[in-house]
Amino acid sequence: MTCDALIFDLDGTLWDAAAASTFGWNLALAEMGLPQRVIVDGIRSVSGNPFPRCVELLLPQLHPASAALVEALEQKERLGIETMAGELYEGVAEGLFDLAETYPLFVVSNCPSWYLEEFLRVSGVRRCFSGWDCHGSSGVDKPQMLRRLTAASGLREPVYVGDTRGDADAAASAGLRFVFAAYGFGTVDAPDLSFDRFTDLVRFFLRSRGPGPR
Repeated sequence: MTCDALIFDLDGTLWDAAAASTFGWNLALAEMGLPQRVIVDGIRSVSGNPFPRCVELLLPQLHPASAALVEALEQKERLGIETMAGELYEGVAEGLFDLAETYPLFVVSNCPSWYLEEFLRVSGVRRCFSGWDCHGSSGVDKPQMLRRLTAASGLREPVYVGDTRGDADAAASAGLRFVFAAYGFGTVDAPDLSFDRFTDLVRFFLRSRGPGPR
C-alpha cells in the first residue's frame, strides 16, 4: 500500500489514557454525591465518541445528563489526564519520529480540544505532526474532519489509522483507506491493513516509502 500521508486516531491508537480518565470521572461523581462509577474497560469501550455521547453511554441512569454533570466530568477528567497522563503504546514515540522523516503525519480525534493539546504537550511528539483536528475544536464529525484535512493539506492518498469500527466507518465515509491498530480498544472486520504492534506499522510504511514530501 502506497500513501502520501498518515492520519492517526488518538485513543487506542497512539496512547491509552483510560486509567486517568476513569480516575477523573469517578472523582467528579463522588464529589457530586452520585453513586455511579465507571471502570477502565468502560472508558475504553466508548473511545472514539464525542464526550457527551460517552457520558450518555457510560451513565445511562443519569441521561439526560445535566450541564453541571458534563462540565464536572470533563473538568475532573482533565485533572486526571494532567496528573497521570496516558501511556504511549510501545514504539509510538520512536516510530512517529521515524515516519515523520518520510510522511506528513496528522491526528484526527473526537476528543475535546484540551485533551488533544494535553496529549501533544506530554507525549513529546508534537513536532512529528503537520497538523491535527478534533471534535472539540471543529465541532464536526470525524468523516468531515478527515475530508477537510485532506483537502486543506492537498493530500492525494492518505490513510487513516484507528482502532474501532467507528474509525473504519469514518475512513470509508471520507473515501480513505483504513489501517487497523489491532492492539487498541476495538475490533474491525476486513480492514485494508491490520497491525498487531505499532512497530510493525512503522516498519511496513517505511518500507513502502510513500511519495509524500515532508
